[in-house]
Amino acid sequence: MLQCRMPAPLYLLIIAFLCGTASISCNAKERITYLILAETVEPIMIVRDGDPMAGGIMTEIVKLIFENSDYIIEPLVLPWQRLNAELKKRDDWIVHGIPKSFDPEVSFEMSEKPVFPFNHSAVTLKNSGIKVQNLTDLKNRSLILVENFHYNKLDTFIKSGDGAKSKSRVRVVRAFTPSGTLQMLKHKRGDIVIDWQARIIYNLASAGLTFEDVEFHDATQIVPTDNVHLAFSSRQSEKFRIFVNARIKELSQSGQLLDLVKQYYKPVSPPDF
Repeated sequence: MLQCRMPAPLYLLIIAFLCGTASISCNAKERITYLILAETVEPIMIVRDGDPMAGGIMTEIVKLIFENSDYIIEPLVLPWQRLNAELKKRDDWIVHGIPKSFDPEVSFEMSEKPVFPFNHSAVTLKNSGIKVQNLTDLKNRSLILVENFHYNKLDTFIKSGDGAKSKSRVRVVRAFTPSGTLQMLKHKRGDIVIDWQARIIYNLASAGLTFEDVEFHDATQIVPTDNVHLAFSSRQSEKFRIFVNARIKELSQSGQLLDLVKQYYKPVSPPDF
């Protein structure tokens, strides 16, 4: 009987190829698109040239969730309109989210547990004598807000009869950036800045202010707190859904998630979330 003998080098090459193919198949990782909103969202996401995941509270949380997992995170930085379009047509995305912030046409789900608080503070210059606790404290004051940002409950009050009365109306001036609001406060172009507390702390230095120059007031009665979740396409797999929720629960119970969030609230502590 004739036997066909394969040259040893070719035989070894084929075996190596088959083993390599099997290894790739067994260890294949699923790719997830992390949608990052371009501009004005620091410190939720911090983007630098050549590094779309340079930092930021949500970006660091995403890294922590998917560390040593079967998923590869691919960042995609987009302006709002294009990002919103991607939410509708993609099936593989994740993003930071509050339920009412999504277009009704977007099919999304939220992580079972929140990942950080979106609580607002009112900030005044130290020794201004201004006390802020609720909406009525804003009458006869000049608010400094960020252009094109939305402030739940506060927006309605400003437009209402109470907020717009000529004798005690709330006056509003706008800045193009969160840092710009604090610069305007520093130069006394308004009385009160209202914004997400961690964003105020993050932007103090760039506005030429220190923590000792200002006074923080709890503004949760003015802009109610909405906790931020990891949001993802509802067309993601059940395996992905189970992994995300289990991982966030694990990070919450271990205290790792809170430790990370605290870094963005120094020298104060974040509220419960």
